[in-house]
Amino acid sequence: MIQFVNLTKVYKGPGQNEVVALKDINLTINDSEIFGIIGLSGAGKSTLVRTINLLERPDVGSVKVNGVEMTSLSRPRLREERQKIGMIFQHFNLLASKTVADNIAFPLKLSGAPKAEITKRVNELLDLVGLSDKAKAYPFQLSGGQKQRVGIARALANNQEILLCDEATSALDPQTTMSILKLLKKINKERGITIVIITHEMNVIKEICDRVAVIEEGEIIEVGPVSEVLLNPTTETAKTFLRGVVKTEVPYEVAARLKSQNGGELLQVTFLGSLAGEPLINEMVEKFDVVINILYGNIDQIRDVTFGMLVLKLTGPEQDKAKAFLEEKGLKVKVIENV
Repeated sequence: MIQFVNLTKVYKGPGQNEVVALKDINLTINDSEIFGIIGLSGAGKSTLVRTINLLERPDVGSVKVNGVEMTSLSRPRLREERQKIGMIFQHFNLLASKTVADNIAFPLKLSGAPKAEITKRVNELLDLVGLSDKAKAYPFQLSGGQKQRVGIARALANNQEILLCDEATSALDPQTTMSILKLLKKINKERGITIVIITHEMNVIKEICDRVAVIEEGEIIEVGPVSEVLLNPTTETAKTFLRGVVKTEVPYEVAARLKSQNGGELLQVTFLGSLAGEPLINEMVEKFDVVINILYGNIDQIRDVTFGMLVLKLTGPEQDKAKAFLEEKGLKVKVIENV
């Protein structure tokens, strides 16, 4: 478990001007979960993650990793704890003059592991990331996705308990990004490693994370299960990130035409899990005296959970009963606008 308690980090600028990078952060990341931190550039994402292994030392507050107060450790003890935390980066940070196998072996050699143990561990990791045939290749001979797989293998060399991913897919194309996210999910599922991902891409959060925190100007402004934050964002920043992921806005021309008509409500109806495949809208029409105009519909997945979303206009004398029926069935119904 990772715990941030009243965490604040301030940088001194020219002329002693202060920049508050993190402000009173209180956040808990659970064991074995994939936790996302999303925010705009300069929001404090990287600074926050780098306080976990104390590459950035907070000015106020504490960071506890599996019950260990990181800020109170001596240098030798801090080095020991850091060995339990792996990190992968946007630009891979591989040693250009070393082979793939040597790059993966590098942290093992630094920790003084025996040669036979290093060879065995490197082979295990090469198999894990699907690069057994690239052991003797050099970084310049690899694609971006292969380089990141080497970075992941290296970050896991010492059987780390936590993996920090600093914009790990930002330099990759969409197809390669999906393959890396699939690998991270596999590692999390099979090994129970806690993974913390910082990104500005909401699609990454949607694909892989259990929970997400939204950070803005050094403050956590929203946190919760990914499905909740995606489907019911409470802040404008979260809504901005979501516009390209979950479409809820009615096109201007359609909205204008609806407003010229009398009566009715514009609703967003969300289905989660098995409900996404149930014919509940059809059942509602049969039960109640209502008319439905479906304006937009979509079925997608948030990690491994299927969800459906409809934007519709509901009219008729029993529209309140119809809405209550949907809510009783477990659907989320939100009035977007009276028209």
